[in-house]
Amino acid sequence: MNAPYERIHIIINPASGGDEPILNTMNDIFNEYGVSWDVSITKALGDGAAHAKEAIAKGAQAILAYGGDGTQLDVAEGMINTKVPMGVLPGGTANALADDLGLPRNLPEALRLVCEPHQIRSIDVGQVGERYFLLRIGTGVIATFSEVVSREMKDRFGVGAYIIGSLQAIRDPKNTRYTLTLDGETVETEGAACMISNGNAIGALNIRLSPDIKIDDGLLDVYVANLDVQTALGIAGSITGREDVPLQHWQANEIKITAEPPQKIYADGEQEAAAETPCTIKALAGALHVIVRPEEEA
Repeated sequence: MNAPYERIHIIINPASGGDEPILNTMNDIFNEYGVSWDVSITKALGDGAAHAKEAIAKGAQAILAYGGDGTQLDVAEGMINTKVPMGVLPGGTANALADDLGLPRNLPEALRLVCEPHQIRSIDVGQVGERYFLLRIGTGVIATFSEVVSREMKDRFGVGAYIIGSLQAIRDPKNTRYTLTLDGETVETEGAACMISNGNAIGALNIRLSPDIKIDDGLLDVYVANLDVQTALGIAGSITGREDVPLQHWQANEIKITAEPPQKIYADGEQEAAAETPCTIKALAGALHVIVRPEEEA
């Protein structure tokens, strides 16, 4: 059976996937389709981007990333503004990018999608300083959440780690003064959290943030939550799909954010801060090509 690609490179986060025999599954399916493939392993943040760049330079026709959303981002950073498509092999706790794009969560099905006729979708990539994000960045309560939810918590509690992290993050919310410049228009506001979102899905709990958020519209969605004692569960409410959470919302392609006091910014749930305010965030329209289901299956 002929596959769309003859040479595929796979980048694997070995901390992902539990006890699933991933290499055996990959070998069986790629042999079935006559695909030549090789593998790189990530050991630290930045390895995914480096492996992707090296594989592209050596002629890989597609790069597949196996792991959670942090791994997908790490690999994508090495593929931005290239013509080589990226395949998402969900192996993490949340897998929000896969959910946002309607991709399989099952590894064999995800591999077969790559090997059979499919579409290539150009999606936006968010940039903050010198770093990137696929899903969202956040400050305040959201940053606290990112700091709290560790690799060890995910391994021990699975999806429950996100619920525990949410409850810990909102125990003592403190409001921050934000100055936002949205495509040239300045807004001053106050809140316990500021989130700038490129993607819609929160994969850990299988919900969508808002129908307004589209990953390929060239815009970022900005939310600020102003929490007091009565509404301290607002962030948790948004994570559980409530529609009555008090959020301010704007859309823009480029956002300049200043916070008083200054805030660390975290991307896609990673524990290492991507930037610190003041900074500029922008959407790079269509900067990443991703393998998705054929239109009739989407």
